[in-house]
Amino acid sequence: MVRVAPSESGKGLVQIAMGLVMQPILFVQALPYVTAQLSAYGVSFLKRPVIWMALGFHSALLILPTVDLSAPKVDTVVEPETEEEVSIEAVSLSDILAPPQAVPPPPAATPSAARPAAAVGAPPVLTKVPERLEEILEQQETPQTNEFDNEFENEFEEQEEQSFAFDPGQQSALSSSLSQFLGASSQGSSNFDITATWLGIDPTNPTDMRFRAKDIENVIDPAAFFTADSINNGTYLPLPQTTFKQIARNIDLVNREGLGQALLSAGMSQQDEGTYGGHSFFGVYGPNGQPVNYISLIDLKGTTLIFVWPNDPRASGS
Repeated sequence: MVRVAPSESGKGLVQIAMGLVMQPILFVQALPYVTAQLSAYGVSFLKRPVIWMALGFHSALLILPTVDLSAPKVDTVVEPETEEEVSIEAVSLSDILAPPQAVPPPPAATPSAARPAAAVGAPPVLTKVPERLEEILEQQETPQTNEFDNEFENEFEEQEEQSFAFDPGQQSALSSSLSQFLGASSQGSSNFDITATWLGIDPTNPTDMRFRAKDIENVIDPAAFFTADSINNGTYLPLPQTTFKQIARNIDLVNREGLGQALLSAGMSQQDEGTYGGHSFFGVYGPNGQPVNYISLIDLKGTTLIFVWPNDPRASGS
């Protein structure tokens, strides 16, 4: 909405009225000049530019009073839009803390609506096993389960016994074959078995003890092969449960010619099973695939120590 002050409106009316009054006066004042020009020059005076400039100026004076150049300043007053009143309802604390109303349960189905579902002929659901049927099932299942468990236990026990049972006859045959081939050359004439020298060491002989100490430098874990007492006194005698030999040949020849020929003669085979005590470890197996003995080879850089184990020394309690 635009509002104009009353004082400024009155001033505008006065200026318009004065303009209207001045127009005839100016016209009358200019009329003698125009008449004189017409009488003196006729219409030719209209060719002068000054005449047209004067006419334009007077025409502007006649038009300008109708335009209110001193328009009053308008104050634009913007009335704020009225906001809709929001009604605030008072709510008591008891209404807020009141428990929610329980939702009413759906209406129960009428018997007439349930009858078609029953009439479809759905198979009845068995929710309880008859007592007689439970007895029959128990009588049928219990003996079979016990019989299966007994067979499984017996089979497992048999396999366990077979896995860890060593045949003394096969062990004796292997020992005899090793004694025949370990000390012999490929032609079978030479004997490189110097086991007696190792076992008959004189602890009072400094030369023997010096050479023994030099050989033991090549043994990674002496406690895995020699008795504790012999380690303490420096003689390094083999553990009593092993069959011990020292062969004056390098380890490759002992493994290829000695052990290879002995196992072939006894009808057995060897399998590389890594290391024991830091040295080469082999398993000897019979024709039936069962273990017969285990063999350790220690390279002394010129001679080879051989330990034949009656069972697996890696197993606990061996």
